[in-house]
Amino acid sequence: LLLALPAGLVVALLLLPLAYLVVRAAGGGGRGWRILGRQNTVELVLQTGALVLAVTAATIVVGVPLAWLVTRTDLPGRRFWAVAAALPLVIPSYVAAFCLLGAFGPKGLLQKILGVERLPEIYGFWGALAALTLSTYPFVFLLTAAALRGLDPALEEAARGLGRSRLHTFVRVTLPALRPAIGSGALLVALYTLSDFGVVSLMRYEALTRAIYLQYRSLFDRTPAAVLALVLVALTALVLAVEGRTR
Repeated sequence: LLLALPAGLVVALLLLPLAYLVVRAAGGGGRGWRILGRQNTVELVLQTGALVLAVTAATIVVGVPLAWLVTRTDLPGRRFWAVAAALPLVIPSYVAAFCLLGAFGPKGLLQKILGVERLPEIYGFWGALAALTLSTYPFVFLLTAAALRGLDPALEEAARGLGRSRLHTFVRVTLPALRPAIGSGALLVALYTLSDFGVVSLMRYEALTRAIYLQYRSLFDRTPAAVLALVLVALTALVLAVEGRTR
């Protein structure tokens, strides 16, 4: 009982936002739910899903090789790179977006150095992808590096001794052992991307979080914002179900 009471209180507090959304959406009648039938809402869901998939894939491409370099090679200054690679976690993602805009945006540092009048547009999907990847790849990097440190090197040495190449050993021996760690890191990245508001706002990318904010601020009736927030909750549940299934 001493454990159940505080645990129940914590769960109740955590469920308050979800309960508010359900009550708000249900209390608005059919007005708020009409937003689900709009073409714009479908596009928002697809664009949000595309960003989540792209950022998750990009962080795996960046984080896994980086973890391999600092744990399985004789890279000079490995300890320094191991610490430096985790530093983006202490930098808010919207600050990373500001830095990218300051470097590659209109009238940014790169434009001044090159002396050109215009650079390719950084706003939109690619800008959001770059900022979120730079901010979240440490989730995959840290979990993969920890798994590599705990993996017995004798398994890889045995495969190499049997004549397998380094790439074949990584794909057939190392990667299956790392899959739970990579999956956990990818899950954190996906959930972070779903919840991000600062980057998509600065990069002017139409995602669900930005649409919820605009709906909440621009209309007297906040029911459509609650409905869109429930759609975001549903996407989060879908991500968790997919991760559990693949595990």
